[in-house]
Amino acid sequence: IIWKHILPQVGPLLIANTVLTIAIAIYLETALAFLGLEDPTVTTWGTILEHAFQRTAISSGAWWAIVPAGFVIAAVIVGCFLFGQAVEDTLNPRLKAGNLSVRRWRLRPLVGRGPDAI
Repeated sequence: IIWKHILPQVGPLLIANTVLTIAIAIYLETALAFLGLEDPTVTTWGTILEHAFQRTAISSGAWWAIVPAGFVIAAVIVGCFLFGQAVEDTLNPRLKAGNLSVRRWRLRPLVGRGPDAI
């Protein structure tokens, strides 16, 4: 019963949630390192940003110390979210076109109808 019925329904959701959890873990690790709550000897994206802010990179106009690390962090997190969404859309049997049980609503034009058309 587990392999035939439960796992095919829950498996894609577990895979998608795992990928999304990885993205959240990357974000949290970066935030903790930026706040200085991690080992400063380990080089991470958060420590790169922390060192740039400590050395007043913004006020001195040294944008190259902040922008690349911030861009890579954002790109990796967005990439993880998009990958998780693609995995869920691809593997979830409820979202496949043949099994779509969501009722589609059509908008009817209100032109030429009386005030009770709504």
